Amino acid sequence: MMMTQEAPTLLAALTIGLLSGTHCIGMCGGITSALSLSLKGRSTFDTYRLLLTYHLGRISSYALAGIILGTLGWFLGDANQFLQSSLRYLAGGMLVAMGLYISGWWKGLMKLEKAGNVLWKRIQPIASKLMPVKTTGNALALGALWGWLPCGMVYSTLIWSASAGTPAQSGLLMAGFGLGTLPTVLLTGIFARQLSAFIQSAITRNTAGLMMIIFGLWSIPGPHQMWLMSYFMVM
Repeated sequence: MMMTQEAPTLLAALTIGLLSGTHCIGMCGGITSALSLSLKGRSTFDTYRLLLTYHLGRISSYALAGIILGTLGWFLGDANQFLQSSLRYLAGGMLVAMGLYISGWWKGLMKLEKAGNVLWKRIQPIASKLMPVKTTGNALALGALWGWLPCGMVYSTLIWSASAGTPAQSGLLMAGFGLGTLPTVLLTGIFARQLSAFIQSAITRNTAGLMMIIFGLWSIPGPHQMWLMSYFMVM
């Protein structure tokens, strides 16, 4: 029963990641391309092995950030019922904001990226020293560091995941988000053009954005949740 209840939320995390793909290409595509070029001359197997290891490090950073923020959200929510309710309102609001961003109706989330610049200025020099990638450990470490690149979509998803209930659930949602970004970023230069064209099409973005907004409104505590639950149970 627990898994049944969590499935729609995890699916939402995967969807957010997938639809963030074009934004991720702008943020991380250059890094992935540079990494691919640094692997020139290696076998196809080695190239994809190191690329997947790099992305494993990136997704692990997202999951770790989710656990950290989820622990804070769990502690605050457990300590005070008002704070717990406030977190759920905030989470629903962030989903609505992400729906508006995905649809292209509002770009305010990009302002959140400025918040991470202070930390990133300290991490970037360390990450740069790991290029070019030569070993699996090198690729994993580089991905883990680049996972902290300032990104409004990552920050928004983090805030949303903080209300998941437990640190483990928050980490799982962030891992789901990371996995959702994988197809577009990993296939940069191969199938990313076709995938990006599909994601960027107005009908795809508007439909996905509207669904995200509806899911966000449903997540906000209120009597409408009981009505929707009873409606779908009857169906």
